[in-house]
Amino acid sequence: MPPPSTSPARDERRVVTALFADIVGSTALGETLDPEELKLIIGDAVLRMIGAVEAYGGMVKDLAGDGLLALFGAPVAHEDDTERAIRAGLQIVDDITGYAKEVEQAWGISGFAVRVGVNTGPVVTGAVGGGERVEYSALGDAVNTAARLQSHAEPGSVLVGEETYRLTEQLFAWGEPRQLSLKGKAEPIVARIVAPGAPVQRARGFAGVETRFVGRAREVETARRAVNAVVGGTGGILYLVGEPGIGKSRLLTEIHQLFDAARPLHGHTLWLEGRCVSYGESMPYGPFRDLLRSWLGLSAEDPELRVRVTLRRQVASVFGDRTLEIYPYLASLLGLTLEPDLAARLAELSPEALQFRSFEVVRDLLARLAQDGPLAVAFEDLHWADATSLQLLERLLSDTETAALLLVLTSRTERDHPSWRVKETAARELPHRLYEIALEPLTGDAGRELLHDLVGRDTLPDDVQQRILGPAEGNPFFLEELVRSLADHGALIHEGGAWRFVHEVDVEIPPTVEKVILARLDRLSPASRETVLAASVLGRQFGLSLLEAVAEGTDLGASLTDLQRLDLV
Repeated sequence: MPPPSTSPARDERRVVTALFADIVGSTALGETLDPEELKLIIGDAVLRMIGAVEAYGGMVKDLAGDGLLALFGAPVAHEDDTERAIRAGLQIVDDITGYAKEVEQAWGISGFAVRVGVNTGPVVTGAVGGGERVEYSALGDAVNTAARLQSHAEPGSVLVGEETYRLTEQLFAWGEPRQLSLKGKAEPIVARIVAPGAPVQRARGFAGVETRFVGRAREVETARRAVNAVVGGTGGILYLVGEPGIGKSRLLTEIHQLFDAARPLHGHTLWLEGRCVSYGESMPYGPFRDLLRSWLGLSAEDPELRVRVTLRRQVASVFGDRTLEIYPYLASLLGLTLEPDLAARLAELSPEALQFRSFEVVRDLLARLAQDGPLAVAFEDLHWADATSLQLLERLLSDTETAALLLVLTSRTERDHPSWRVKETAARELPHRLYEIALEPLTGDAGRELLHDLVGRDTLPDDVQQRILGPAEGNPFFLEELVRSLADHGALIHEGGAWRFVHEVDVEIPPTVEKVILARLDRLSPASRETVLAASVLGRQFGLSLLEAVAEGTDLGASLTDLQRLDLV
């Protein structure tokens, strides 16, 4: 797929997440150090902050002495920009905290730290200025509020606004809410510090409502056949494909429950899961690291020493005398610090030899675990997988021939992504092991059942139900987010364990859905993006001659072919 355009030709309204970061303690350094030394120290710190922003796909908009402003969601959007911004902020705090120790050791000056403010909201983006000075800009209250939040943050912390918190509540741990009176704000705002530690696990679904799994009987039956086969000792590859929000994760949960409820002929079932993230395509072995932590019963927040000790103990319990053959490669894959003798052994290998041996060790581990009973290995969101993980996964496909191993893979229908090759390889070389489920939009009746499960059968008037079901187009995630937007606007109130509809509001596309759509559009070539924007003005159906008049100067033939291939037209 062509790279996204980073220079939009027109002003746009977008929801962005702004990050402000500012160094604390630079004044004390300036009183002690020569200006050239100060410049080098501050410059090194700012470089670390820039690296964190860019690692998570943000754009550094402005540099101001010892601070920066970064945008997530413009000029290129990702559906998880808010999460990316917070993770970048946490990375900035972590990097500068480590750098501050170096500064203190070298000059004996303490108090060198960073404050970060993060806020989400609508802005207008586009070019500002004139002559030789034209810059890309994002104007709106969301950016100003992020700057104010930064000034109220404690050194070494990330302080976020209420909308940022709402969009990422289940992904992080949080401090207590704080009411802040910000300069230029008529009313106080609520802010929270991102707290250390793992997030509190909350109930899945809208407002914690556990809805029935509707409209997927055929898909569940296919999954049941795959589970029954592996429980009986026959490996398989279960591939779930569908558009964003169509229900892949929910179906994966149902398959997990089916697998856990099965009664194998021998041993016990074991489910391991690894998840790919949208910012992880440059992180080798990302989903396999997640998979290993799943096996160890640990999270990404656990300290390295605990991970290293747990890994050594687990490998010894599985491989016994072969521990030293297996442990160094798994530890290296997890990014752990190895003991000097083991590190020296791996350092002797070429990069190609190290990768080959790491692949074989992972295959050995999964084959050995499958000897104790049926093993299911699930990888979610393969369309975000890194290249190394995809190579290793391709090697694992053939292992379903010899072990009671079920690979459960979920992916979007992105045929241009390298992950699609995994599906094609499985279909070509192992068709007798492949179970494929292509998730389609829910039918009208199933969509209405889901809506009733969310808010109650008689809660919403018929016309409001239709104004939700129509735009959702059978997509469970879109439907859920549209209902959530009614609650956010006060049209739905939850009281006494039930929902009550209190007044009419316009049903608007919520930011979470808008991000999914905008992220797809931003990955288009400039010509295709201009074409789809022009077509959107005309409506859901349009004639070619009218589109040609609106999109004058655009190569419509190539663009429309591209958009049809991607199911956007």
